[in-house]
Amino acid sequence: MVNTDKLLTPGDYKVLDPAQQETLCKEILAEVASGQFKPAGESSREHWNEVWAANTLDVPPYIFRPGRVLRVNGQFVRPRDPWFELNWYKQFRAKVLRTYFRDVFPLYEFGCGNGWNLAAAHQLYPEKSLVGLDWAEAAVDRLPRDIHGRVFDFFQPDYDLKLVPGSGVLTVGALEQTGTGWEPFLEYLLVNSPDVVVHVEPIVEWYDPANPVDATAIAYHRARKYWEGFPAHMAALAAHGTIEILEQKRSYFGSKYLEGYSLFVWKPI
Repeated sequence: MVNTDKLLTPGDYKVLDPAQQETLCKEILAEVASGQFKPAGESSREHWNEVWAANTLDVPPYIFRPGRVLRVNGQFVRPRDPWFELNWYKQFRAKVLRTYFRDVFPLYEFGCGNGWNLAAAHQLYPEKSLVGLDWAEAAVDRLPRDIHGRVFDFFQPDYDLKLVPGSGVLTVGALEQTGTGWEPFLEYLLVNSPDVVVHVEPIVEWYDPANPVDATAIAYHRARKYWEGFPAHMAALAAHGTIEILEQKRSYFGSKYLEGYSLFVWKPI
């Protein structure tokens, strides 16, 4: 299990007062209602090619923006460190890598972007074979030379790519982009049977709709048409003995718009 208890302390941030919470909730819901957010899905491939072709940074610029309001335990907060989200994520990622990928070989990251998660894995496990897969050719072209790269489409998995027995699979903020189209990739994983699969993703079913701050994340998630239905589907597979669920953990931490770091870990049986 990934222990995140010490990654957040009350001294790391200041909780916004009730009036500020209410104002921000209204602002986000107004943004959602305006239709300004681009939906995810199969049609966004070219968008991601453009994003990665233009990116020259090690850190994905669309994720970590310094100084912005964050969400913690169902409340909006302002961190004392402007780079708090990035620093939190690096510690969280290290815990995930140490907990689930120490003994697997190789490690595949699907939806790897520019490979910055795999670069962190290489720092921890320099001897481990690492494979980065993304549907954007521009992302694969930017992978570090220590990482094997290949174009891969969640919506139309390439079964010619056979996962090595004893391997591990990671997705981070990637399956969210599949909307309702995540089942082909799930079937691919069931056929290839890796030792462990770790998803670090926003999971809309784990919010509390009665909480106004959580309600903004639900509205944003659905406006973006991010993935849905995965936890219930996996619970059904577990009940049938097809998979084993190793860990499910809501992060209770995220950006202004959503919690992108919830953890779902499983393995095929």
